[in-house]
Amino acid sequence: MELLGKNNYGEKQGHRNHLLAGNPCSPYSQFSIVNVVYKGTKQTLLFTRDELKSGEVSKSWESFRKEQQLSQHKAKIEDFRLTLDRDQNISSMRFTVIDPSDDNSYTMLDYSSCFLCEDKGEDRLTVTSDRVDRKPAQYDRLMTADEFFLKVETLNNQHFFTTSRYAYTHLHSSGEYENTSYDGPYFILEGTELKQLQTSHSLDKDYRNYGSIQVIGSNSSGSYQTSEGTTESIIIR
Repeated sequence: MELLGKNNYGEKQGHRNHLLAGNPCSPYSQFSIVNVVYKGTKQTLLFTRDELKSGEVSKSWESFRKEQQLSQHKAKIEDFRLTLDRDQNISSMRFTVIDPSDDNSYTMLDYSSCFLCEDKGEDRLTVTSDRVDRKPAQYDRLMTADEFFLKVETLNNQHFFTTSRYAYTHLHSSGEYENTSYDGPYFILEGTELKQLQTSHSLDKDYRNYGSIQVIGSNSSGSYQTSEGTTESIIIR
């Protein structure tokens, strides 16, 4: 399967206004917004531009989770997209967290940050949240955010996202196992053990309780195309 992707960070937010941060004229601008409230939601930065180099992905997530008052082990993640440059600096990131509340409602938190966007005027951080009164249909199929960021930390510390062939590396995960065959090699990460699968990922095992991440190389920070030469898929549990 071939997948075309585009990191349009204004598209998902629709009519919502965006909060500008840092110096939009500088490609190396750093967000400094902490505990600012925008439309009822704290503008909390999850990662600084070079934070993946520290290897403490889970620690940063835990701090963000507490600041946003999200549930431990119950908040789940979907539509995760992260773009890194060749030096492992974050270009942009976005994701949604679905968090159950005590009154049977669910909080939908949308996160978007952009450090090195192709349009420098779009450098920004936006965190918004809405509440829905019923369980989203996909909730039970998604990975918990705690587990997901732990797996990202494991892969990052094993230098799985490091590449010299392409200018950018795009990470994409729906938050659940995708029963779709992408071009390129498949790997499985169980615990901290990463190994390459020798056959098609769906032939000999049921992976419905697993998550998955696609790692895609591209020379553009704003778009990518999956193919055998650009894409690696990791089944995670």
